[in-house]
Amino acid sequence: MRSPISASPLPQAAPAANDGQASAAERLDALRRMSGALTHDFNNLLGVILSANERLAAELAEGSEAQRLALLALEAAERGAELLRRTLALGHEPAPELDAVDCGEAMRTVRRMARQAIAPDIRLKVCLPVQPLHCAGDRTGLEMALLNLCLNAGHATPAGGAISLDARQVRLDRSDRLGLAAGDYIALTVRDTGAGMAPEILARATDPLFTTKATGTGLGLSSVRDFAASAGGALSLWSREGHGTTATLHLPVVAANALSAAAA
Repeated sequence: MRSPISASPLPQAAPAANDGQASAAERLDALRRMSGALTHDFNNLLGVILSANERLAAELAEGSEAQRLALLALEAAERGAELLRRTLALGHEPAPELDAVDCGEAMRTVRRMARQAIAPDIRLKVCLPVQPLHCAGDRTGLEMALLNLCLNAGHATPAGGAISLDARQVRLDRSDRLGLAAGDYIALTVRDTGAGMAPEILARATDPLFTTKATGTGLGLSSVRDFAASAGGALSLWSREGHGTTATLHLPVVAANALSAAAA
């Protein structure tokens, strides 16, 4: 199913005198100026959506497909409200504290949302971990990062293609490529069988405002990269034209004994 909302192009700045970096900085500045008012207004609209879907879900037949969709819409709106609350609090509240996130639970949420947003003729396979896996981060941030990766994969994958999401624990030696210290990490990987990216596109894929889509904002992959960095991890991308793309989030493992200590 195609999303009913298309992203409008970001404001265009005047041509840069030297190179594209100045132009990108001007566009980011324009985006910051607009974001406060837009966030406030969108928060009001989300309040209406939350209220309407809550009432709708309560009135629909228990266990029906219609109720399932209403509850899914309510869940997505609640996640959106949380992200907007964080946006409004920027500069006034500290960033969300890192927590122990249950990767399997986050993947279940992403599966529900992604399946509704990705075209039905594209297969989506989510391989939930057999044993509980917990990583550093915050639940909403991880869900939005994985959803971003799945939706990007959906946009790049033709009818009949496939997208997969899986998680596993890995041991990394010190990685100069990822900028991570040696240790145990959870690797959450999204793979697609889409068109893939040329090397010059791949090199800029996480740059803020860089996009190859007419209606894209160029903020999706950069936000995923920033989330990973804030949790002490990293995002890696592999892609080859005609062979699809693989995106992997490496996030520090939170051990079971640490969870037990926190609960006590």
